[in-house]
Amino acid sequence: MSFIIGKLTRHVSQKHNEYFVGKIGGIPVRGAWSKKEKGQDDLCVFLDNDKINFLSKENKAVTANALKEEKKS
Repeated sequence: MSFIIGKLTRHVSQKHNEYFVGKIGGIPVRGAWSKKEKGQDDLCVFLDNDKINFLSKENKAVTANALKEEKKS
């Protein structure tokens, strides 16, 4: 049985390196191929800290503005 937990989109850099960007479970991630053993290719997925930090800062600003509006009321 399979479940879809997210989606990755394939991109190619200017240096012709392949990488993946997307969200898994609502969390921004990046991915790349890893070839460590003979004949085995693994897709390694990493948390995208830049996007996570950006979303965190954006969320803090929205929350601060909402609190200010509540205090004015």
